[in-house]
Amino acid sequence: MTNDAYHMSRPDLAEAKAAVEKLYGHRARDVWPGLLNRAGLSGHETDPAAIERLTEAMLGADPVLALCGRSLVIRLKSYEYLRAAATVIAEAK
Repeated sequence: MTNDAYHMSRPDLAEAKAAVEKLYGHRARDVWPGLLNRAGLSGHETDPAAIERLTEAMLGADPVLALCGRSLVIRLKSYEYLRAAATVIAEAK
């Protein structure tokens, strides 16, 4: 979902996978399936809870993956707060 007021989209599994691929390069082929397995995901989920489950699994992983997970949590929370602010502003108009 895009937040038009701030031109942001909610982080999703595709963004998380791209981050893992950027961190691990060709080794991401080994890391990504294990991460999905730990999160109980197939990798095809599109519901909002999927990224939350994935970031939980990332936070419990090795330090580099945990830091990546933390950055996704920050993006997710930023999106949610900005979306809420945009809603309040729009309703006040």
